[in-house]
Amino acid sequence: MLGLRLRGRRGPIGLDVGSEGVRLLQLCRSGGKISVAAAAHSRFPQNSSGPDSDPAARTQLATQAVRDAIGRGGFRGRNTVSCLRSDELAIKNVRLPHMPGPELTKAVAWECQERFGFEVAPDQVHYFNAGEVRQGPEVRDEVIIMAVSDEAIQRHLEMLEQMQLRPLHVDAEPSALFRTYRRYLRRAEDAATVSIIVDIGLSSTKVIVARGGTVLLIRSFDIAGESLNRSVAKELGLSYGEAVNIRARLHESKADASETPDQVELSVVDAIRGQVEALAQEIGLCLRYCSVTFRGLRPGQITLTGGEAYDSGLIKLLAECLDRRCEVGRPLRGVRLGGADIGSDRRGVLTEWSVVTGLALRGLGGQEDIGNADRSRSRLSA
Repeated sequence: MLGLRLRGRRGPIGLDVGSEGVRLLQLCRSGGKISVAAAAHSRFPQNSSGPDSDPAARTQLATQAVRDAIGRGGFRGRNTVSCLRSDELAIKNVRLPHMPGPELTKAVAWECQERFGFEVAPDQVHYFNAGEVRQGPEVRDEVIIMAVSDEAIQRHLEMLEQMQLRPLHVDAEPSALFRTYRRYLRRAEDAATVSIIVDIGLSSTKVIVARGGTVLLIRSFDIAGESLNRSVAKELGLSYGEAVNIRARLHESKADASETPDQVELSVVDAIRGQVEALAQEIGLCLRYCSVTFRGLRPGQITLTGGEAYDSGLIKLLAECLDRRCEVGRPLRGVRLGGADIGSDRRGVLTEWSVVTGLALRGLGGQEDIGNADRSRSRLSA
């Protein structure tokens, strides 16, 4: 937890309530520099068989963690930017005839009712126009639609009310994640840069493919930290909690991925190999879809984010399976940390802070708020 007296404009509090815990981040802009003004992190307890899947219990834990963090000081104001997790969103790629913005908005609303099976108000849907694609002899627009049910958004707003926070925006998790890394694309030649972001969390893996500032594809898979932990537990004859602990110790001790692995690490790598190969296959299908759909697209290296991105064995396996270079994302690169205690001793990377960084950047002002992803009129916004 940190609260520095910083001159400059403070943004809203970014709030990320994930499967493994809660992160809060408030940034300050002074001139062209961004600094961490306040930060806090709290992990949810896990039972011996795996993460607690009780949503009500998790909300209660998250509410108490946020109240404690705000109560200790450091954070200024109650304005917040939070996000809906990918598993709370309905996400679909559709192909529509090219049409002006207002007509496209109406067409997207109709598609939502047809495809998602629930009524969608204008502030419960957001879409990205990924660009022109060929469908037979026709040229159409590839549109990525993200929508949320009324029940999900009401639960989220009720949680914020219990936390005594004032919502400015409710983002979609993929949008916040992409915003963090889009801010590095500032040169003219970056407009053609293909970004592949793979966020491997505890309960799910998110894949985002973009060209410049334009999102081309969003996918989510169940293969993630929890399934890796269960594989280690099964193959090595451990409880779930023991598997989590042994993997955590390996992450902390393996600061240099080039070090020769010991027998324990080799056993863990063998245990997760099948899951990683299945994940690599899903990622490969995403890249193939983009290469076929958007002709001339040449995906390059992969940026790994999320808590599982510290696993050097996982990184090596993914790189081998996909035949691509994988690097760990640094969401707070270029941000002055000062003495920020953000719940990790891996301060040079801090990739598990990728989503909350994107949330904290929203409303801070400057280039981070600009881009094709932000031109929708909806509240469920990028």
